[in-house]
Amino acid sequence: MTKTIFSNLSVVIPIGPDDQSWRLLLNQLVIFGQEIEIILAASQQPPADIELPANAEWLHLKQGRARQLNAGVRHARHRMIWLLHADSRLTSGVMTAMQNYIEAGNTCLGYFRLRFDADGPKKTCLNAWAANLRSRFFGLPFGDQGFIVNNTVFEQLNGFDENLLLGEDLDFVVRLKAAGVSLQEMQADLITSARRYRQQGWLATTLRHIWLTWYLFRQARRRLAQGS
Repeated sequence: MTKTIFSNLSVVIPIGPDDQSWRLLLNQLVIFGQEIEIILAASQQPPADIELPANAEWLHLKQGRARQLNAGVRHARHRMIWLLHADSRLTSGVMTAMQNYIEAGNTCLGYFRLRFDADGPKKTCLNAWAANLRSRFFGLPFGDQGFIVNNTVFEQLNGFDENLLLGEDLDFVVRLKAAGVSLQEMQADLITSARRYRQQGWLATTLRHIWLTWYLFRQARRRLAQGS
């Protein structure tokens, strides 16, 4: 099954300096078999204590998530691109959802439902609920929901804006929707770390994210209007 379904899938994972969370994700991706391509777009040297699988490649790049993602996609050989954060964790339904998406020959942007890991406050379930409502009803998923996109669509949009220090994912979605590309919610959860809520406080982090979402969305719409 995987040879025919996932042989056109490239997974691009941006990795920040000193980040080690990608190790578990790399182990989880084994379920997709050796047919997929895994590109670790990292702003650190490859660690000496790990031997990468034959279908994985480490790219050492200058730091910047948009830059790392773009470089990873440019390096990808396959038609379908799956953009995953290093601290993402797969649930049991992800593989089937990916299979259905690829079999349908989609050119829309696929994204998963968000669920927070147990490494933060229990109240983050409310944040995940709100994020999923925002994605479903306002069409604004974020990068931690694991974007899946056709390489051709990505190239037509010129990828992520490397001038942005924050909100490159939201900016990408705004431009994608303006180009007439539809969005599709994948019928599975993707788990992401909630450690920031634990470290910086649930309320402070929640309020900051609400303000940033509003601000970054307005900035993205403004750039789009100025470029039209």
